[in-house]
Amino acid sequence: MCFLHSFYCWGQAVTAVGTTFLLKFFGYAGWFAIPAVWAIVPFFNMLSFFKVPILEPERDQRNSTLKELLSLPKFRCFMVMMLCAGAAEIAMAQWASLFAQRALGLSKTVGDLAGPCAFAIFMGTGRVLYGAFASRLSFRKVMLALSASCAACYFAAALLSLPAFSLIACALCGFSVSIFWPATYSQGAVAFPRGDALMYSVFAMCGDTGCCLGPWLLGIVADLAGLKTGLAVSAVFPVILFFAVLLFLKENNNCNSQ
Repeated sequence: MCFLHSFYCWGQAVTAVGTTFLLKFFGYAGWFAIPAVWAIVPFFNMLSFFKVPILEPERDQRNSTLKELLSLPKFRCFMVMMLCAGAAEIAMAQWASLFAQRALGLSKTVGDLAGPCAFAIFMGTGRVLYGAFASRLSFRKVMLALSASCAACYFAAALLSLPAFSLIACALCGFSVSIFWPATYSQGAVAFPRGDALMYSVFAMCGDTGCCLGPWLLGIVADLAGLKTGLAVSAVFPVILFFAVLLFLKENNNCNSQ
């Protein structure tokens, strides 16, 4: 799962680099042409799906209902984890470029490459590494370590005075959030074997809610108190994730599906 999700990161990095070069080619006055160029990608996906076989899963057992899943404290913990995962990832990914430009005084080209592009590369690297060694690692210990690291990265980006160190913190934040989303998915499959597609739908809804909530909260605080303060406040999401894992998840062995 982590290996597959790493391709999201490579796509994000390619998009950041490609858009930077397209801006150089079209200029800011021709920005409207850039979405038209990137529209080729979903169009290609649409054509590809005509050839993708969609198989119906075999029903060999009764799946859990939404009421049954929501009644489980551990499932609600996973929902909180997914929400914080989406918020911690997208808040930095969406604001890193503007932060590099406004707070650190860098150009947009450097801001895009040193911000979201570096973030995506480090995130993809973290997912590949965890996917390769997941069977030897403790999901709980790795999540605790990376959520603490993520909070530290948010604080470092906000509080460090040297732009180079702030950019390094932004990039390392990508590594810290790398397994939050895909590894939680995989552990959910282990913890709730009868969850089926319903479980993944709820997880995705919580993750997407976090993807909206994280950047929104950062923007609100940035308008009121500045972008650096917004980044510092956004550390609340990995902190919540840390305590959710610490208090509600017991130690168990990973499975190779990660």
